[in-house]
Amino acid sequence: MRQPAVSDGLVNRSGAPTDRAYVSTGTTRSKEVSMSARAGMISLFATVLCVGFFLEARPVAQDSALKFTISGTSTVRRWSCPATGTIEVTPGGAGEAAPGFPDGVQTVTITVPVNAIACDEEDMVEHLREALKEPEHPEITYQLERYTMTGNNAATTTGEMTIAGVTKPIEFDVRLVSSPDGMRSEGETQIDMTDFSITPPDLWLGMLKVGKVVRVQFDAPLGPSE
Repeated sequence: MRQPAVSDGLVNRSGAPTDRAYVSTGTTRSKEVSMSARAGMISLFATVLCVGFFLEARPVAQDSALKFTISGTSTVRRWSCPATGTIEVTPGGAGEAAPGFPDGVQTVTITVPVNAIACDEEDMVEHLREALKEPEHPEITYQLERYTMTGNNAATTTGEMTIAGVTKPIEFDVRLVSSPDGMRSEGETQIDMTDFSITPPDLWLGMLKVGKVVRVQFDAPLGPSE
């Protein structure tokens, strides 16, 4: 009886020879695809971890409400005009440690809309907003540049204040105060309105003339105390 020819390949279920080289190549490609997919998953996982670490480590700005007051003198009496605004504080950076900010403070930005300024005298509101050139420059801003802790939770800050479109370097004396709601900052400085090209307002046909030097104060929460 004649014997069937022996094949160098494999025999499939139907008895037909199968090319060993084809099976070997297919298996290799399958392994390569599997290894490539695994490498891709590892790379993706590493990327997700890196992005998550970056987002967690990046300082987050804290945005809070701010009480802002401009006050001064006049030929008739003292006056005071409160306003509301915002203060944005970003912890971290190369600054000194401060109460509530063990890693220091990176940036501080104060923004006060001119139309948020209110005064007891309605005439004073109108004239002050006009002097501050509200239509062209609707905001007063202060941007911290550096600060020095001076002891007893106090600091001297240096930054740029923009009023009526004019920017000047300004120093604030700041106190950090612990309260039941967390840390608060209280700042104060004096400015000469003419340094910002502002003409001090006068009312009642010149009977009330506002002094050119005014006091600027702010009071703002900074977040939980530590």
